[in-house]
Amino acid sequence: MGLPKDVLYFANDFSLSRRDISELDIPFLNAKYLHRNGQDFIKIPDMETLFRLYETASGIQSVTPMLVLLEHMSRNTEQAQSFIIEEPELNLYPTAQQGLLNWLVEKCTKGENDLTITTHSPYILSHLNLLLYAYQVAEKHPDRKEAVAAIVPEASWINPKEFACYHVGDGGVKSLVDEELGLIDNNELDNISGDKADAFDQLININRGFTHA
Repeated sequence: MGLPKDVLYFANDFSLSRRDISELDIPFLNAKYLHRNGQDFIKIPDMETLFRLYETASGIQSVTPMLVLLEHMSRNTEQAQSFIIEEPELNLYPTAQQGLLNWLVEKCTKGENDLTITTHSPYILSHLNLLLYAYQVAEKHPDRKEAVAAIVPEASWINPKEFACYHVGDGGVKSLVDEELGLIDNNELDNISGDKADAFDQLININRGFTHA
């Protein structure tokens, strides 16, 4: 069919990964992947019907093979791995993008592994800031760690010292990270969502020692 080699390699790796990953929960899509008799299915909670993967929404179709492959690769703890993912947000709603980012950080940054993402999504950028700030608040106030984890899962926190963010364009590359704050510059976050703004406010309150019922 003349498909690019990278696509063929990915398809082959996904096919091999299914041998070990026959089931995979995808909580941020409220779905579960199943591999049965050489076919790929998606199960939705509280529904008996199994949907063939190619019959589901485009977001599920595009993300599920990647998740299965990454789950398989992340279980290899014998050597450090570098994960490079191009625009993982494609075909996903903002809340699903944020859930996916949590999943990627948890799965792809274990041990000495590292993760590189290219994105055009302001939701990805704003959520990265949330993950960075959660780490900072918990580090500054260890006694409030559980309160932070109730808002942002600990497995998804990002150490600012291990993070970099760049804008590529206009013939150059520039860092978007505010060195003093350890966060992405607010100029890049004009479209921060209301939910994430609320979560950020809650983290600020924890940082200042305020609580609310």
